[in-house]
Amino acid sequence: MAGERRWSTAAAAAGWLRVAAVVVAAASAASSAAGEGGGRQTVPAMYVFGDSLVDVGNNDFLPPPAPRPPEPPCGIDLPPEAAAADGGGGGRFTNGFNLADVIAQHVGFKKSPPAYLSLTTPGRDGELRRGLVGANYASSGSGILDFIGNGTISLGEQVKLFTKTKDAMVTAGEVDGESIDNLLSQSLFITCTGGNDYNAFTDGIVPVSDAPAFIAHMVVTYIKHIKTLYNLGARRLGILDVLPLGCLPISRVPMENGSCSGADNWQARLFNRLLRREMAAAATASMPDLVYSIGSIYYTFYDMIKNPSSAGVREVARACCGDGKLNAEADCSATTHLCPDRDNYIFWDKVHGTQAAYHNCVHAFFHGSPRYAEPISFTQLVASPAVDLGRPSPGTNRTARI
Repeated sequence: MAGERRWSTAAAAAGWLRVAAVVVAAASAASSAAGEGGGRQTVPAMYVFGDSLVDVGNNDFLPPPAPRPPEPPCGIDLPPEAAAADGGGGGRFTNGFNLADVIAQHVGFKKSPPAYLSLTTPGRDGELRRGLVGANYASSGSGILDFIGNGTISLGEQVKLFTKTKDAMVTAGEVDGESIDNLLSQSLFITCTGGNDYNAFTDGIVPVSDAPAFIAHMVVTYIKHIKTLYNLGARRLGILDVLPLGCLPISRVPMENGSCSGADNWQARLFNRLLRREMAAAATASMPDLVYSIGSIYYTFYDMIKNPSSAGVREVARACCGDGKLNAEADCSATTHLCPDRDNYIFWDKVHGTQAAYHNCVHAFFHGSPRYAEPISFTQLVASPAVDLGRPSPGTNRTARI
């Protein structure tokens, strides 16, 4: 996702309400203590892959037409030291921290690991070789499929960059091969992508009548890249599904009374269902040591939209930054309208969430019901014993070194 929408129950409410009070408290505390880590570090490093929901500045190193967030107002609530550490800018399509940052804070870091391209600059490449903190490979506007996102880094290319990172770690000799694999097996891998691939419909590349086959192809390609990460040593994986695309402000603009687009939400749910089904089958068949959780951005956002007061927000349809109907007919920029009460909004611009919404989402991934994370919660994901890829083979007495 980037700065434009190029892509376009009582039991559920009860589940949301059970965690709502804690979620709101956590979001408030995180906002007031922005930039502070969540306490004890539970994983040695994080590796992040995806689009603008988790990008922290890779596109700042790419030439146009790769989309870049307008700064300001993007990053207006980001602590200055956090922006400076990422290469001089915030690099995020939101008002403060994004999903990658908030997940990182929940496992003990102050924010997301730095953008990969910022770590390839002179003086910082040593951080990559030593596996310090990890790296964020996400690229705003990118997709699962290589032809999505003009000028961006597709998911497949991001995985190739991670392959290059691991090769550099091995070649540098700063950590031996066994220890690298052991480090990676204990690290947290996050993937968040798929929304931009729906550009294929809005751009007329793929007819909507072919949606089921196209979405199935998206899922197959996604799992192929996950398998590559697994073969490279990933053993703890958090996957974030696709937003309720039909409830984005830009999707509501053409709808009567500004309601959600049922067709767009159906497409998002189809991807999310297929992803869960095929991921479970692939893990059983070819990734036996993988521990994973799928966090539902779809249902966290959907439930906030349906029950805003329980989530501590008020505005569920209108974007905080933009212009026109629902503040969603123009891209967020320094010259467009900016709401003063950003913590009361779910949507920052016409396609991205606010920092407050992301705090609610991630808290639900870690502490909510199975509606928000399955087959296990993110808390269970990071607490699960990681497979020690450096363990000695049977019949030997070698000890892996960290």
